Amino acid sequence: MDIAALRLGNIGRLRSAEDVVRSLGAVQGQDYGQSLWAIGLRTAAARIADVEEALQTGRVVRTWLMRGTIHYVLAEDVRWMLGLFGARDLARLTPKAWQYHHMTPELMSLARKTFVEALTGGGCLTRREMIDLMAGVGIPDDRQQSYFTFIHLAQEGLVVPGPPRGKEQTFVLLDEWAPKQRSLEGDEAMAVLASRFFGSHGPATLADFANWCGIGVREASRGLEAVKHSLVREEFDGKEYWLPPDLTPGSGAFVLPAYDELLIGYKDRGAFFTRYDEIPISTYNGMFYATIIEDGQIAGLWRRVMKKTSVDVELRPLPGFDVDRLAEHTARFGDFLGLPVRTVVKDAPEAGSSKVSWRSRK
Repeated sequence: MDIAALRLGNIGRLRSAEDVVRSLGAVQGQDYGQSLWAIGLRTAAARIADVEEALQTGRVVRTWLMRGTIHYVLAEDVRWMLGLFGARDLARLTPKAWQYHHMTPELMSLARKTFVEALTGGGCLTRREMIDLMAGVGIPDDRQQSYFTFIHLAQEGLVVPGPPRGKEQTFVLLDEWAPKQRSLEGDEAMAVLASRFFGSHGPATLADFANWCGIGVREASRGLEAVKHSLVREEFDGKEYWLPPDLTPGSGAFVLPAYDELLIGYKDRGAFFTRYDEIPISTYNGMFYATIIEDGQIAGLWRRVMKKTSVDVELRPLPGFDVDRLAEHTARFGDFLGLPVRTVVKDAPEAGSSKVSWRSRK
């Protein structure tokens, strides 16, 4: 079983941003510019304007979900997914975290009341405007109080990031921005998430699913147990993998953005390192690099350099990788951005060190 190639199943095959987000369950998206391409590369022809239009109209929402990290999710799925993960993430906020940010439950209640008053009735405020509101009621931002507060109230289900205003993040009330919420709870909700995860990330293990969700294996197993009948079970190298039926291996060379689901969605990433030398794809503090993929194998790193009327794609391929294989895909990247692309080949990245991680998520 070629695990890495099989995981390429949805690259370039879906129709819209909504299809991508629905298929994957959620798409990690803390780096806004990178994450738009994470969605775009999984569509056949969508452009950046198409993805942003889904955000502007509220069909797709970008908010804090699993593992306390920003994800894209279908608007109708926000509340039931917060039901699975929001309360547990809030419970992990230690007294030390509250103290560091100089916040108290009383100040959080004041921020909550202030935001409800300001946003009710279709209000939409930028991050800066929200910070100014906090300052106006006596909550400064000298210890990142705003960041702590925005995450807290988003995971409560009060606010969500709204339509981007240029490069500025905005906030709206969830109940007004996405009023039509799907009602799922408990085991039913976990089963839906498991179905989406294994259907789009398979072949994957139970440990992969638990790691992706940020929950324990025992809880994750309830979701898998509910959907096993629709999946195929395969054993490989002593591990049990689950995947959708009739899944065929993908092929081709691609440039993946930082934090892409193809890599971040798995606890063990060893399957991506069987062809070329192992190189760091992330740091131990959770920063993921943009990678070159060939038939599912890590083949180097890359970065984009945006210019006024074009974009440079700077490649750092590993020895043995033929950069000509990327020509069609980098052209697709240019079409996505609506800009001409210039490819620049740099030196290969250095081998791993004690400061980086390339197999398991820390």
